[in-house]
Amino acid sequence: MLEIKGIRFEVEITRKRIKNMYLRVNGDKLLVSVPYLMPEWRIYRFLEEKRDWIYKAYRKSLQKQQRSLIYREGDVFYLYGKPFKLVRINGKKNVEIDDDTIVLTYKEDSTEGIRFLYKYLDKYLLKQAEVFFNQYQYILDDYGYHQIPEMSCRAMSSKWGVCYTRKNKIVISSYLIHYPLDCLEYIVLHELTHFIIPNHSRRFYDIVERNMPEYKTSQKKLKQ
Repeated sequence: MLEIKGIRFEVEITRKRIKNMYLRVNGDKLLVSVPYLMPEWRIYRFLEEKRDWIYKAYRKSLQKQQRSLIYREGDVFYLYGKPFKLVRINGKKNVEIDDDTIVLTYKEDSTEGIRFLYKYLDKYLLKQAEVFFNQYQYILDDYGYHQIPEMSCRAMSSKWGVCYTRKNKIVISSYLIHYPLDCLEYIVLHELTHFIIPNHSRRFYDIVERNMPEYKTSQKKLKQ
């Protein structure tokens, strides 16, 4: 067992007729192929040296899994951290949301229907993001940035948000629709702050923390 940033990885070692060690990350399992006579202490030293790589590979696999997920009838679809039952109906394009159910009507049970659902939900995500944007826009004024950035969202593979200062634009990930509202608030504040500080220096996080003291809690949720 190997623990990295609170994640416990099960280590599965396979001995083969090979000369070098090979490592593959499969969810929270580490698959290690090693030569027959390789001592265990060398294997675990190898894993310790690969800690950063393992964590990055784990995060990448989670994002890939999230992007490739095809929701089926009865699956749980999270909106702002709350579980909804997904019901799929064959028919004219439409989405209806009540207290605990999402009814997706589409011509066939396919990934296209889910893309349509995300496109529909992008409007809700941007509407809520605009609330947080207006809440923190004063920060830009305080630091002498008097333009109003454009904001949009799209399905992004590796980032929760991107700030294009030259284009005066912010793009947030459509997948934030699945996370609690404080996560969306943090990403909006994070990207707004980049119009003032382009890097992730101590000064950058001082501004973020001054305006959202519990931002680290939201960070952790986005890493889970």
